[in-house]
Amino acid sequence: MGITEWASWLLTTSRCEEAQPVEAEPVEAEPVKAEPVEAEPVEAEPVEAEPVAAEEEAVEEEVEPEEEAEPARVIKLETTPFDPRFPQQNQAKHCYTRYNEFHKCQSQKGEGAEECEKYARWYRSICPTDWTNKWNEERENGTWPGRY
Repeated sequence: MGITEWASWLLTTSRCEEAQPVEAEPVEAEPVKAEPVEAEPVEAEPVEAEPVAAEEEAVEEEVEPEEEAEPARVIKLETTPFDPRFPQQNQAKHCYTRYNEFHKCQSQKGEGAEECEKYARWYRSICPTDWTNKWNEERENGTWPGRY
């Protein structure tokens, strides 16, 4: 059987009626209700208490007042914003630049300036910790090649 004979045979034998779409009836899910479960009472066996030293009793009596629970601290995680100077995937130069921008800001506005904190967050989010630790050591030793 040649290719043309096979193709014509395929066309004549595989003709099917067009399938009609079947509409499914919507099924409503019944809500599942949880039934309460009653626990069986368990009898506690009496335990013989060992004599406790007076010092241990004094420690147990010293109950510290409950400390007020601090409200949960919300942490907002974000990274450095897009910078058109660094469009490539490799962000090493971006990291180095953000690190220098932070120290430049600090040298111009003083140590601990609030305006500089955004640069600190940015370089910490993009730079590997090993790099920043190394750079901080170099700055302390006076061998940092950067300007600031």
